[in-house]
Parts: sequence; C-alpha cells; structure tokens
Amino acid sequence: MEKVKIRFLVICALFAFMSVSCSKGDDIENKQTMASRVQDGKGKVFLENGTLVDANINYTQEQLIDALSRYEWECEYSFYYDNHNISSRTEINYLPTIIYTDGTLKSSLTPYYPWSFSVSGKKMTTVMIENVISSAAYPPMIYTVISLDLSNNSGRMVMDYKTPAEVTGFDSNSLYARMVWKAIIP
Repeated sequence: MEKVKIRFLVICALFAFMSVSCSKGDDIENKQTMASRVQDGKGKVFLENGTLVDANINYTQEQLIDALSRYEWECEYSFYYDNHNISSRTEINYLPTIIYTDGTLKSSLTPYYPWSFSVSGKKMTTVMIENVISSAAYPPMIYTVISLDLSNNSGRMVMDYKTPAEVTGFDSNSLYARMVWKAIIP
C-alpha cells in the first residue's frame, strides 16, 4: 500500500513540475525551451516547437538537383532555433519564399530582384542577380538542406540558415532559421 502512495506522490510531483515549466519567448509567441533540444537524425527532423517527423536525411546531391529542377518550391513556414530553444512558426522576412526550376529564387528581402543558386552536396548558395538599375547588393547566402522527401504527389524539403539576426531569448552564436518547403506538383 505504501508503494502505491509513493508512486502516486511521484506522479503528482512530476505532473506539477511539467505544468509550470513551460515558458514564453520575449518576441517569439511560443518557444520550447529544453536542457538539450531534440535533434535531427535516424530518419527524423524536428519542426516547430520541437515536433519530430519522419524525413529522408540521406538523399544525394543528384536527387536534390533533380528535385530543384523538376519542381518549384514554396516556403510554407519558418521558425528559429538555437542549441536549447525551438520557436513556433514565425515570419522571418529575409528568407527565400519561392524556388524556381530555372535556378533562381525569390526573396521577400528583395521581392523585385531574383537570386540565382547553385548546389554543392547538401548546401545551396544563393547570389543576388546583378541589376544595373538598382544599387542594392547583398552577400551570398548559404543554406543547408536537412531533408528531402518526395513522393508521387507531394514533396517536403527542410532547410536551415545560420542567421546573423539577433532574436530576444535565443543565443545568437547558435541561432538558425529553419524553413519548411513544399513542392508545387502539377
């Protein structure tokens, strides 16, 4: 009988601890804080709030190039993460929004000027296409494609960007923006 009481008290204590341990970020509405956040690996990637999903992380450069030349890709959503925190979905204005099959992409940072991209391994490097009318110039941006999932009628790609931005509640030394893309399949 005493073992039952002890187990009951331990369960109640754990429940009480879990119910008060969630925190909110300062300028990110919801943020999961963990001693050590969930990790990508073993056929899984994490999405917003640390949700793990099945994903193909063992794709080849050839498969990535084929997927980028066969389908246009639209960024569904993005979020921030660092070594300990993962935010909910948030709008990040300087990230790409559409990847075209012709080797260019559109960014909300420069909506009227296209960027070209090249692929090397699992890295995508983007460069703003020179425009003689504009004086705008940005350095190349490097993205890492974490996973690439394609089926007959759907596709998802997860991509990271080591962001130079400072976001309240996150460690700027380990801050990344993660983008979740969907293939536009006719």
